[in-house]
Amino acid sequence: MVSNENNDLRSFFEEINKYADNVHALNPGVDIKYINNVEEELNIKLPKVYKEFLQVCNGGELFIPGTVLSEVYYPDLGTKKRGTSYINESFRKDRRPLGMPDNLLIIADLNYGDAICFDLMANNGQDARVVQWDNESKSVSRTWSGFTEWIMDVLEEGSMLVDYEGSEKELDF
Repeated sequence: MVSNENNDLRSFFEEINKYADNVHALNPGVDIKYINNVEEELNIKLPKVYKEFLQVCNGGELFIPGTVLSEVYYPDLGTKKRGTSYINESFRKDRRPLGMPDNLLIIADLNYGDAICFDLMANNGQDARVVQWDNESKSVSRTWSGFTEWIMDVLEEGSMLVDYEGSEKELDF
């Protein structure tokens, strides 16, 4: 069971806890000092709501195989794992899709190749606009007003495909 006192995130944690253990794989949270180190290393400011989220869930995956949430890498984690999305590496040229603007910070990867990013130019300190970077069109294909809106949208879309026990739902066309 995961939880957080932040009112903005409460609905996410209430919903995520309804699912069987095999549906999502969320990592334990990370100490704020490592989050602060990443901000300093990358010379950015993360939105407060996201920093609070990382202290409860330092990355993981929603609706396996599905949305891979980036995590803060710190030495106590040991060797970096292949296939893991690290916030620390968001600005590495070999990590970023061609044409992605420098103001986008990758916070998740979708199972079909697109990236979910914070638009750091639209960061008010509490939250920041979230965008989906389409690797094929090399442009923003969707936007959300903030992190909570985006992550709740992931849960809503996933709930149309998978029930709380992890079984695929019948789709009516």
